[in-house]
Amino acid sequence: MNGIELHDLHKSFGGRTVLRGVSFAVEPGAIVGFVGPNGAGKTTCLRVLLGLHQADRGSVRVLGMDPRHDAVRIRRHCSYLPGETSLYPGMRGREFLRFALGFYPMLHDETQLDLLEAFRLPLHKRVRSYSAGMKQKLALMATLIPDVEVYVLDEPDRALDASARFFLRHLLEKLRRRGKAVLLSSHHLREVETVADRLVFLLDGQVVPPERIAAARAALRQRVRLRLEPGDTPLPDGAAEIAREPDGTLLVAPHGDPVAWLARIPADKLVAAEVGSVQLEDIYRLLTEPATA
Repeated sequence: MNGIELHDLHKSFGGRTVLRGVSFAVEPGAIVGFVGPNGAGKTTCLRVLLGLHQADRGSVRVLGMDPRHDAVRIRRHCSYLPGETSLYPGMRGREFLRFALGFYPMLHDETQLDLLEAFRLPLHKRVRSYSAGMKQKLALMATLIPDVEVYVLDEPDRALDASARFFLRHLLEKLRRRGKAVLLSSHHLREVETVADRLVFLLDGQVVPPERIAAARAALRQRVRLRLEPGDTPLPDGAAEIAREPDGTLLVAPHGDPVAWLARIPADKLVAAEVGSVQLEDIYRLLTEPATA
């Protein structure tokens, strides 16, 4: 039995269609990355999954249960981290954890000890005194300590520093080894790419077909990622610049043989170059900004 299963899901608000035939599954022991631009329908899909919205058409099952009829039972066996975390500012950290964890029949002691050690939150202080990163860590503790079968995480790395994101990745890998089904939505595409077993890409309320993603990968294999020495070094003719990253790295699409085009750049001007490397960020850019691709 799959942890999560959606089939032909449709949802509209006030005449605006948000989900158009969304279908995918998350099996036990899998981490599925759920990605797409803002407004693609990801949060709506997660809320339908948990029974917080009702679909207009289609079916949803969480551990075989229908959220329209079994929402309360689902929430005892599925831990959800919302994208916009709402905490109780007047509570102390330990009071909030006691309150939040009280909804679940079982807790995972090892995870609790790991999180207490790694995050070292001042649980004796009131939540209102916490920084944004500390609040996110508290919310993660409330979400990951319950020992359930399904975890739905919407932007779990929001406001986290690099070390906390690394530790989160470690915890997600432990969930996989324990056979849990994890649906992970995040805008940190490199983090998703590192930990996810596969991706569900949502665009305009629809799941992008695997063959379209395969075509994007094939197109990207003809591209060149390079970084030049500082200064005004013009690129050779016969290529289109696709993107320029903050560190100066360029993504370029040569019109012909990418290796031959790259060989026309003076060696003393070239710091680094890759031909045919494919990153999730590049696929994302190609699918969401076709006019520049």
